Amino acid sequence: MTFTAKVKDDLTRVVCTRHCCRQAELAAFFRFGGNIHIGSRQRIALSMNTENAAVARRIFALSRSMGLKTELATHRRDRLKKNQVFSLIVRNNAQVEPLLAAMGILDASMVLNSDFPGRFNENIINNDCCRRAFIRGAFLASGSVSNPEGAYHLEIIVRDQRLASLLQQLLAEFTVNANITSRKDVYIVYLKSGEQISSMLNLMGSHRSLLQFESMRVDKEMRNRVNRLVNCEEANLDKTVAAAMRQIEMINHLQATKGLSCLSPSLLEVARLRLDHPEASLSELSEISHIGRSAINHRLRRLMDIAEGLNK
Repeated sequence: MTFTAKVKDDLTRVVCTRHCCRQAELAAFFRFGGNIHIGSRQRIALSMNTENAAVARRIFALSRSMGLKTELATHRRDRLKKNQVFSLIVRNNAQVEPLLAAMGILDASMVLNSDFPGRFNENIINNDCCRRAFIRGAFLASGSVSNPEGAYHLEIIVRDQRLASLLQQLLAEFTVNANITSRKDVYIVYLKSGEQISSMLNLMGSHRSLLQFESMRVDKEMRNRVNRLVNCEEANLDKTVAAAMRQIEMINHLQATKGLSCLSPSLLEVARLRLDHPEASLSELSEISHIGRSAINHRLRRLMDIAEGLNK
């Protein structure tokens, strides 16, 4: 099961007892993933397709709780894709009209709104609980989230730019800062921050998935931190070895050309210390000789200057 499927399965278990919240979530279902059909005598029906059985059950249950007569059918999308598709159809004008009016699809005269799908009746999301339900319905209808072991990414596909802006605004009210981009003929409201995705899961009520996401996120960030530390240590070790080899090369050059007997006792001591411990760092040389690290560093630099002066 993908992480998206786990999140959606978790969200379909959220208890929605208030009529206003059920209406907001159902409105989001059909706004973000549904279609409107106008038959003979201007009879209107709503339909929605989903490959997620849990989502189909959620829509069916919400529709029935709102007094809507809902039909559920299953079919295969085509010969190549074997996934089962669940189709939900809500018919009967008298029962559908109040929901369509609340969603802004019908105007006050119960006539199809000429500004659909851009127009939206925001009265159904006046309360925080309804906003959460609306966002949850939007994600269930057309959202996805990547596995947190990989790159962080959560997105909701929206068919209208104004609806995408409304969703972005709603998320911002809960301090979830989403971005919008376009892809072909749709708009994508997306998040790419692990912290923001955690806030989104909490906002929608996906607490079980949130715990799993946070656990995986902590493990991932810990691994990344360890890798950065290891890479840093390796880089520092490479620098230490390179510097030590350069120092040994210059000391050997000094010994071959002028001899180490010309050095002062303090410089001679450090020169021999470096030759005896070619791979040691300055800190390790300090521990071995009980000479301060800065003093060793200063004397090695002095030896380098003397050796380089012989080449001039």
